[in-house]
Amino acid sequence: MSLTSVVCKLLESIIRDQILGYLNQTVFTKAQHGFVQGRSCLTNLLEVLEHWTSSMDEGYGVDVIYLDYRKAFNTVPHRRLLTKLNMIGITGELLEWIKDFLFCTTD
Repeated sequence: MSLTSVVCKLLESIIRDQILGYLNQTVFTKAQHGFVQGRSCLTNLLEVLEHWTSSMDEGYGVDVIYLDYRKAFNTVPHRRLLTKLNMIGITGELLEWIKDFLFCTTD
């Protein structure tokens, strides 16, 4: 059951798409797989596997460490997120809307 209204979900979706478009043009690199259309954990794994295989073929060793950030977004401090958004150029009314959305409370 969701407590968010349909209108709010629609607005959130529109804003998300605009922010992702901005990030794709300004922040994300070819190495970015999360939050990029047509890329996923699988595409990331396939690319890194190719890199590892090439390194091993050239005689280099490969060490790997896996980390699981389960529910990582749920643990991001909202104030830090707002600071990071500001640093990458998301400012003004949009940043204020995101701040209001993150810190809104219902009575």
